[in-house]
Amino acid sequence: MLDGKDLRALIRDVIATELAAVRGAPREAPPPAAAPAEHRVRIASDADLAAFARQVLVLAENPATRHAIAAGSYRFKLDAGHGAAPIASAPAASGGATRIDSGVVTEGSLAKLPNGTRRLEIGPAVSVTPLARDRARNLGITIERMKP
Repeated sequence: MLDGKDLRALIRDVIATELAAVRGAPREAPPPAAAPAEHRVRIASDADLAAFARQVLVLAENPATRHAIAAGSYRFKLDAGHGAAPIASAPAASGGATRIDSGVVTEGSLAKLPNGTRRLEIGPAVSVTPLARDRARNLGITIERMKP
């Protein structure tokens, strides 16, 4: 879940984006986001690499996080440990499932899911916007929160 500081930053960003759109003015670059100490990533296969790329796209939907990634203050660390779970998995051939372990699920991130996704497995710390929940329901995607 988002803590109060992250939620306030997300709300400020949404309001600033909407005000800029109404005014027709370009939006200034956001201040750097508070980055986690490290975002651990396991890449052991092509599917893990593709899943990581999708996760970066989801993270980059937040302008502050995108700015932090571009500035190098949002750190990724390769997890070489055995048995570590990837941040997301490729859709299962039989179940059409995709997993997201961190960040925020938005309507835009649902549009980027692989074709055939019928189940979205989310980690305990993942937030889902109300609009994303409505969109998932309309697309026939079930959102399931995984236990830690």
